[in-house]
Amino acid sequence: MILASCRKHFDSNDFFADLQLRRYPRLSDTTTFTDLAEGEFLDAVRDMHVLVLVHGYRNPIKSVAAAYGNVEAELTKRGLIGAGNYDLALGFLWPGFQTQLAFFAAVPWANRSASYFREFMKRLNSAAHTVDVQTHSLGARVALQAMAFAHQVWVDNLLLTAAAIDNESLEPAKEFNESLVSCRRAFVYHSSKDSVLKFGYRIGALDRALGYTGPEHPDIIERECPDVFVADCSAVVASHGGYRRSGEVYDQWAEVLSDEPLPRFEKLKRQR
Repeated sequence: MILASCRKHFDSNDFFADLQLRRYPRLSDTTTFTDLAEGEFLDAVRDMHVLVLVHGYRNPIKSVAAAYGNVEAELTKRGLIGAGNYDLALGFLWPGFQTQLAFFAAVPWANRSASYFREFMKRLNSAAHTVDVQTHSLGARVALQAMAFAHQVWVDNLLLTAAAIDNESLEPAKEFNESLVSCRRAFVYHSSKDSVLKFGYRIGALDRALGYTGPEHPDIIERECPDVFVADCSAVVASHGGYRRSGEVYDQWAEVLSDEPLPRFEKLKRQR
């Protein structure tokens, strides 16, 4: 997998550096890689249907690589990487801020990382056929902040899992509503069984997270944000990191890629 990083020395969780590109033959070994020049990277993604993965806060490179590798393997097993779907998956790394305090200390790092992610997306948009983005937790802020300037980057399908942003932030006149202009469709995946967002986010923000309860005002989203789709994953996701291990979430992802009409609001059900 190709990884892009704005971390100092590629793997720092605290300090920034200019955007760097590497190809890892095996994500289980983060010590073996090949540096990529910009031209090599553009050739690798040219005319491809690309997926970009964006992690949350406080993640060392080995943990991020393992998570990205698991997603890539699951997508490949299910035929979602292959003919007619994604051609390849890429990963983005940002300094998630190594702290035990709470992820709110990492919010400034996420905001700053957005400018690097925007640069990365501009490169992808210049060569790839389509670009989807899947984020986890505070990674939602990295992507949405990068998309906040209309017509600078374009995302086909934006998939927000366990989004650690306020539950009204996609509504008109709120923080990330303008970011929706930069994507064709946005998908919100939330679970009321996510204890990290239930307790940690509420304590820090005195509000509820989008990834915990879904949009604060579903009626406003349904009426004013026609390209936002909401999936309640409470029956199939029992933890903050459970989305990328849920077969039902991958099944819904396959429906996203089929481009068939989807319900604006749905509840995922456990498979028998």
